[in-house]
Amino acid sequence: MVEGAARSPAARRCLLLGLALSVGIGVGQEVIDSVDVGGWGVGSLAYNSKAGVVYGCCLYGSNLFAIDCSTDALLAQIPLWEPKDVAYSATSNKAYCTFYAGQGEDSVLVVDGNTHLRLRALRMPGATSVVWDSVSDRVYVKCFSEDHVAVIDCVSDSVIATIPVPGEPVHLTLNPRHRKLYCQNDYDMTVSVIDMNTNQVIRDVFTGSWFFTECYSEVADKYYCSGPPEGQGVTVIDGATDSVIKRIPLPQGYLAQAMVSVEPESLVMVAAYSGGSDSVYSVDVFTDDISSSVHVGSDPRVLAHSPASHTVYCANTGWDNLSVIAGDGSRVLGYVPVGDGPQTLLVVPAYEKLYVGHGGETNMLYIIRDRVGITEPEAPRAVASYLSASVVTGTYQYDGVVPAWLVDASGRRVAVTRPGRNDLRALAPGVYTVIAEDARYRRRVVKVK
Repeated sequence: MVEGAARSPAARRCLLLGLALSVGIGVGQEVIDSVDVGGWGVGSLAYNSKAGVVYGCCLYGSNLFAIDCSTDALLAQIPLWEPKDVAYSATSNKAYCTFYAGQGEDSVLVVDGNTHLRLRALRMPGATSVVWDSVSDRVYVKCFSEDHVAVIDCVSDSVIATIPVPGEPVHLTLNPRHRKLYCQNDYDMTVSVIDMNTNQVIRDVFTGSWFFTECYSEVADKYYCSGPPEGQGVTVIDGATDSVIKRIPLPQGYLAQAMVSVEPESLVMVAAYSGGSDSVYSVDVFTDDISSSVHVGSDPRVLAHSPASHTVYCANTGWDNLSVIAGDGSRVLGYVPVGDGPQTLLVVPAYEKLYVGHGGETNMLYIIRDRVGITEPEAPRAVASYLSASVVTGTYQYDGVVPAWLVDASGRRVAVTRPGRNDLRALAPGVYTVIAEDARYRRRVVKVK
């Protein structure tokens, strides 16, 4: 694909999925489109608010891609070796993407936000994660192997500072209230607090744990991160004093893998992995006590809050679906099947859409309608037909021409079928959704008696 070249929507390989209305009464979220991004391992997504475009890093497709939010058309693919993370500057209208440049060096690619063409690349050994500060219009880059954070001025696209940290920085999180940047360091289990006015470390806070996840609550002015022992809890750091004010234990064996701040509810939600009965815990940010918990699918990897629908999405990598959680954390509203190993989520409220990237071997980026409430079905697309379905007692036979899988009412994938094998599947009585990855097919709901 040539940089900046448009691809006709008719030429895109679509995957149209759906969620039966019987799953989660009142939930209107469903997959409305998908885009072939040329590979898998989508590790990062960013929103270009000026052009209405989503950028994404495709690790095992070796490209940075751009998708139009209005039409879901693939606008551009920039070839890059092992792209890792992408951030967008709304002030300078540029995207910044870390990637491996060869010969043991890494770089940061600068992309024009109008044309989606490369402007320049900055050599930066160890560059992995990036975060944009809107006040200074600077991009902060975590350089893992070099044990420092680099600062890029978005006007000149030059490195204006390097900030040494204790070792092996893994995550960056902004505190806009106090103009601070939190940098998690795996080497000595500390959080470096960086003053973004001076670009100096003002304190290293010991947590006693390796890091997996983090978030900042602006309403409470607190920073939350996975805490001892070995991530089986949450450490709370005061945003003003930079001191540890509480450690919140999780059930024995539970590992904090994802966090998100839900400001309207004064909550921080924590997705915890236990190897089986995985859950999302809601923490009251004023008392720092767990107020509720809900069970979700296997191996929850990431959480995203939608202000449009006031729900929280939980990507369940082990079950290949999303849990849709009420914004107050009280219950799971439903499940949305989304393919192989969802690991990256981006909510775009302006378009009422949620973008889902995958770690598994699917080239498709899924697009979810981010809306609550039962909605009228869309008119069938010209390219769509239906799977041939047979309803029999206790078994289901699939005779399509592409691989498919069956999803039960909880959103769990229960069986995989492949063409040419004449598969017979023994199923418990119930309602199942059949999903196939091919532009000619849509979902078909079948009932087994």
